[in-house]
Amino acid sequence: MKFQPTLLLALQVLSVAALPHPKKEAVEAAASSSVVASASTTIASATASTTTSAVASATATAGAGAGAGAGGDKKEEEEEKDENEVEQTARFNAVVTLGGGNVKTDTLFPAGTNGIFEIEFQNPTPRQLRVTENKTPAPPPPGFKAVEPVSYRVEMGGGSSKGLTLSKIDYIRNADSTIDMSQVKLGKLCTETKSFVIGDGIGETEFEEEENEIATKVEDLVGEWAVFVPDGAAAGGAGGAGGVGEEEKVVADPAAGAETGGVAAGCGPGTACRTLVDGLLSLINGAAAQQAGRA
Repeated sequence: MKFQPTLLLALQVLSVAALPHPKKEAVEAAASSSVVASASTTIASATASTTTSAVASATATAGAGAGAGAGGDKKEEEEEKDENEVEQTARFNAVVTLGGGNVKTDTLFPAGTNGIFEIEFQNPTPRQLRVTENKTPAPPPPGFKAVEPVSYRVEMGGGSSKGLTLSKIDYIRNADSTIDMSQVKLGKLCTETKSFVIGDGIGETEFEEEENEIATKVEDLVGEWAVFVPDGAAAGGAGGAGGVGEEEKVVADPAAGAETGGVAAGCGPGTACRTLVDGLLSLINGAAAQQAGRA
């Protein structure tokens, strides 16, 4: 065979690489010393840990009384907060009373496809509230799609709907929805153009990540409201999937090279195996070139 000298040379290279390292005994001796040192360190660490734990336990015991006092103060604050807040549920197309006395009243309505419509109210004098669903709402603003198949018409009686101590419209995501709440926008129907308007002119919107809701402070609760997301955002219950701008990420299979004729993951770039294989291929290709030149 004309390539025999080249192959013999390649085999010699591989054999040299397989020889034991001349410093193997020194490495083993160093490893033995490392084990002894590690054992000594472990004993010292255990002694220090025991001492530290005892000190920490004494400190925790001393601070327990102070912690209990702080916890009691926090509980009193929460109870006081609860006294100034009322949460109630209501049905659509039914009148519900919003109490006065500057007590904050949160009114939640039945869950929709993706979430719950909620109104926050606070004022010295009470009001009456009624919310109805419009099942044939106007189209979404350009570039957006509706989160719910309905819009919400808010009516108020017993006094003005403007100038209240607190007037917010919230939307809370359902537990089984995948909609990206950070992208949700509240819209209000413009009675002149019969189209929904979104943006800063509607009110100041706050995204509350922990509760998966948006809360928008509005000047007037009365009107027709709806919630929207950009057309590329997720609306789980409405058939959407994934978040805005999400792209499918393709991760390469490290072993794919073995299936396509390349070098397998074990002989990847930078490994000794790859270096030997590259050397072997170079020798074979060089011999082939010489043979072709002679021909």
